[in-house]
Amino acid sequence: MNFKQPCFIRKNTPELRNKLEELGYTYIQCGSAEWFIPIEELEYLVTYPTSGCYQGCNGYWYKDDFDCGTNEELFLALAALSDDFNENQWFIMDVEVYNHICKGEWFLSTNPQGGKHVGTQIEPLYCHKATVEELIEHFKIK
Repeated sequence: MNFKQPCFIRKNTPELRNKLEELGYTYIQCGSAEWFIPIEELEYLVTYPTSGCYQGCNGYWYKDDFDCGTNEELFLALAALSDDFNENQWFIMDVEVYNHICKGEWFLSTNPQGGKHVGTQIEPLYCHKATVEELIEHFKIK
């Protein structure tokens, strides 16, 4: 997996960890002072796109990591970004060609059996993958 956007979230739940693993991330334990702290006791989750790993931490990250606050939808949308595949990524319709999906509508790409699949049921020339900036604006806390 070749993920693109480093990000962190100020929460840590089993559900979030499972969703990261469903996206293709694997858990790594850091080699710092937190070595013996179980992941369940750590406050935050941080993704490392270049390695496809995530870990828990208690308040340290890199300046380029995007702070999602406690917004799970934004965190998962950014964590899923990849150039290698389209599944689980957000797309935006650019034209009016489908009766059930309007121009400007957002959809989550699925696998070919899931319905809204870019390249199989929705032609990629009719939509574009949401950018980091578009995801942040779309999922920002109102």
